[in-house]
Amino acid sequence: MNVWQALGAGVDFSHALFMVLWIAGLPLLFYRKKPRLTRLYAMYAISFVASYQISRVFLGECFLTTISRACWQRAPRDVMGGASDEWFTVRIAQAVFHLTPSHKVITVLAQVLVFVTAAGALYSYEVQKLRKKARA
Repeated sequence: MNVWQALGAGVDFSHALFMVLWIAGLPLLFYRKKPRLTRLYAMYAISFVASYQISRVFLGECFLTTISRACWQRAPRDVMGGASDEWFTVRIAQAVFHLTPSHKVITVLAQVLVFVTAAGALYSYEVQKLRKKARA
């Protein structure tokens, strides 16, 4: 494995980890027993969603997909297959579920998750605000 393959694999792994943390953590936005953890996750989720949305505007895809593709394109072609022009989420779905979702389906699903994140962050904020009022 050369440097570009290692970088491409590292970016892909980080991308997967960031997405899992974002999706798996969504229930924390509605969990009231640990406000500090909820606030920490809300800050992560908002920064993740903002990064995603900004990169979609300027790059047409997630910036991590762009970085990963650049690394894989510089890597020598071998058994690992080299560069892929496909989105990271499509490649993961193919590898894990043996399905090939369209870019439109992925975009719609991402927008639904963004909405859930926003609604959860607002809910969490309002609950914390009401708690502060009740204490005062």
